[in-house]
Amino acid sequence: MKVMLHGFGSFPVVFYHVITYAKIAYPTVDWSIILTTDHYASLFERLLGSENVYVYSASDKDGSRERGEEAAEYCGPLFQDIEAEKVTLKHQDSEYQTNYAVGIYHAARRFMWRIKPDVALVSQVEGFDGKAFIAAARSVNAMIAVPTGCRNIGGIYFSPDDLETFPRYADMDRVHSRRDAAAFIEYFRLNPGDARVDVGIADDKLLPNFQPPLRVRALRSIRRWLTDPQNIEPIFVRVAVQNNLPWLRDAIWAARTRVNQKYCHIASLDELPTKFIYFPLQYSPESSINTPAAFFVDQLRAIDAIRFAMPNNYRLVVKEHPACIKIRSSALIKSVMTRSGVNVVDHRIPSIDLVKKAAITVSVTGTATLEAFLLGRNAITLGGSLPASLLGGTCPIHELPQHIGAMLQLDPADGSQDNDTVNALAELFAVRHKCNFGAPGSVGEPVLRAMNLKAFTDAFMVHCNKTLNDQVDRNMVKNEFNS
Repeated sequence: MKVMLHGFGSFPVVFYHVITYAKIAYPTVDWSIILTTDHYASLFERLLGSENVYVYSASDKDGSRERGEEAAEYCGPLFQDIEAEKVTLKHQDSEYQTNYAVGIYHAARRFMWRIKPDVALVSQVEGFDGKAFIAAARSVNAMIAVPTGCRNIGGIYFSPDDLETFPRYADMDRVHSRRDAAAFIEYFRLNPGDARVDVGIADDKLLPNFQPPLRVRALRSIRRWLTDPQNIEPIFVRVAVQNNLPWLRDAIWAARTRVNQKYCHIASLDELPTKFIYFPLQYSPESSINTPAAFFVDQLRAIDAIRFAMPNNYRLVVKEHPACIKIRSSALIKSVMTRSGVNVVDHRIPSIDLVKKAAITVSVTGTATLEAFLLGRNAITLGGSLPASLLGGTCPIHELPQHIGAMLQLDPADGSQDNDTVNALAELFAVRHKCNFGAPGSVGEPVLRAMNLKAFTDAFMVHCNKTLNDQVDRNMVKNEFNS
């Protein structure tokens, strides 16, 4: 089996340790990687050989080069995928953006056509390069695997796309999955909120993160900006400075919080309207919304769609994301406060309390709808996501009036939907693996642990075997049917 990796940001550090373990445990697997920058190029060239490593070059990213004819070959919705980019490209001319995107795609595609991978393992779809990696993998018929966190529930599963869709296979024995799902729902309803569970990773050996000293990182950044002007983004410079000067960052955040928290209509739960629909703002721009639902990066679109669809005697209660109160301009929340039918609540009111009281919780891809689902409350999602997979799919804007009207006729308190909730969650538990995946640097460093990455690698191999065998079985059925 040939596996190609998407080496975005600092994820190559994780993949380095995955490959090191896999070379012993799974020696028949061949590995290759596409790196978005040259930070870890020499490390992987020593590990895999230079022929199995590709680093995007300045010529790949040259948006001034005309690539109009090549755009037609893109395997996916090109312009929608470009909108997955959070910052880079946004200030550039539209044709420059298109040419840049097509250049990245074709560079990935050429490398994939040479390697011919069976599986494309995505690190994280944080921008267009992740979308391009998936589109290129589809063009060579590689199986796509996106490690996807289970949010409050803990653990991960491998999605076949960037919409957090569940894999097609499921364990033959669903009895244990239903039992685990029912137990978790009971636990969550007694202990609602941030209910992340221990996924069973011991405090074992911490693996190296290969991070050079600050001085070396700064010099490399300057060199990269000089050789590739596309990398010069003010926000990247600002974030880099803030991360390395936390005292300055914290002072700025505190000042912005003091200003932004003044903008609200409702200061406590007692002031909530009798009948309301709850919409929590999401952190944006961010991969959780840019990647699966770029249309709603402007969250005012979602707010307008909901308030236009709800009955006149209801109010739409909107809450700022706790992490955004200190970094987002007050312009967004001020605009929300001028919309009729909308009440803004203080960001310090716990979201779970609003979910419990709301007639319906609506979100693009946020975790609030997952919490509503676990509590047996009404919920609607607008973008592809884990909550959408559990709730039976997304709700198109034009169907919002019908969905809202139908849900307002339901009484969540009667428990009639509990069996459906258990069955839906059992599907997730059937494909869930007890390990952590993410970029290095989280509190406690749960990812860069020897046992954790062993568990992740083993889980990935199980997923590949199940998925590839499922594809073989379906192809056999299809061939027999055709014959």
